[in-house]
Amino acid sequence: MVLVVGAAIATHIPGLGRQLFDPDEAAIATMGNVVAHGGVLYRDAIDRKPPLAPLLYAMSFLVTGTRDLRPLHLLVALGVGGSALLLAAEARRIAGRRAGWWAAILLIVGAIATSPSAAQAANYSELALLPATGAIVAARRGTRGSAIVAGILLGLAILTRQTWILGLAPAMLAAWLTGDRRPSRPALLVAATAATLGAVAILVPFGAFFHWTFTANVHMLDLGDPTDLGRRAWASIGVFVLGHLAIVWLAMRRGFRRSDVDLWLWLASGVVSVGIGLRFFDHYWFQVLPPLCLLAALAIARTTQWERAVLVAVLAISASYCLQLASTTRSFTHDWSPVVSVIQADTRPGDRITVWGSVPELYWLSGRSPGGALVITDFVVGRTAGRADGPQRLADATPGALRTFRNSLYARPPKLFLDTSGGDIRSYQHYPMALVPPVAKFVDRYYREVGSTDGVTIYELDRSPPARG
Repeated sequence: MVLVVGAAIATHIPGLGRQLFDPDEAAIATMGNVVAHGGVLYRDAIDRKPPLAPLLYAMSFLVTGTRDLRPLHLLVALGVGGSALLLAAEARRIAGRRAGWWAAILLIVGAIATSPSAAQAANYSELALLPATGAIVAARRGTRGSAIVAGILLGLAILTRQTWILGLAPAMLAAWLTGDRRPSRPALLVAATAATLGAVAILVPFGAFFHWTFTANVHMLDLGDPTDLGRRAWASIGVFVLGHLAIVWLAMRRGFRRSDVDLWLWLASGVVSVGIGLRFFDHYWFQVLPPLCLLAALAIARTTQWERAVLVAVLAISASYCLQLASTTRSFTHDWSPVVSVIQADTRPGDRITVWGSVPELYWLSGRSPGGALVITDFVVGRTAGRADGPQRLADATPGALRTFRNSLYARPPKLFLDTSGGDIRSYQHYPMALVPPVAKFVDRYYREVGSTDGVTIYELDRSPPARG
């Protein structure tokens, strides 16, 4: 156990020495900071993601008294270690001690064999790994209690990354196939999953949670350019297979067996989750890793000593390259310190600011809460990563986002309004405020321009808008 957890921590050393690896971390940290100061998710800070990750961030901020992200990176490392131990226990139960060790090693290496922003960040996909792995293992144990535990863990995984809801079918199948095949176990699993999802209403408004997590994501299924879509899909598959060559080869060596049918279904659901939204980000592949690594470990008994030596070499090369990449890449985001200095000079900690754009780092670095509630304004203009930018994206705006944004601006007008569309900042030159007249009118009426820093035009509140009834 100590060796496995130690290896997981060692492979995440680059993340333990740095703060931000991915803008998504800044978005989660923004929501976590709002919660840590008494705010409510989906009311005071809104993103199109489940609540568990920002709640974990808030807990870390409260415990440490800082907005430091490194404790979250350690939490991810411990989660990988815990996931490796769970897979090891299941592999050892089925195929012996050697398979158990290989299951742990394959998951630890597989979790870092990707881009640094996916491997070292405390992101939704990474944080969902531990409860999801627990659900996969528990669902196969064949008791009523294990079915309930699997349902609770699957619910937690869904509350961290919503695409794990696709795991409901393989989890039910696993609960039914093991033991005496009574239908009560799948029913208990579903009930436990539903109860876990419903329990989130204790912490956040359930209707708003359901809207922003599930129904607000429908427009992301737009196909876009089919040629570009195919290129990105094959590139994503190729990069994953290349980085996980030993794991994929072993899983194929295992082949299809009736006893593994649930694992292959888990794997299929993971592949589907990668394609949902048709954006194919690296961290989406984390949903594939637990079943793939378990299948691969179960094949180790069929390999020769020479083959195992080659596999170890391939794993070592992959891990070494990815760790070096994560350690030597100097920056994963722009240096926003000039803009943050202006924000902190012109506002107090309790003041709100609004960023027109997709730069949640400004909220996290400055410690200010988002005026307008939305962590990014992509939801208002329809901007989605992996799609061509421009006014045509307005048709993909999240239903209700503009109303929510506008009402929040009027209810609690921010001290500063920062417009990133004047510079080449994450494609927002394609989304000037003029494209959304209610927002442009609000800024024109109640704010005055006070300057520009690092491509960001800064407006200061000139007079408060009237209360809206």
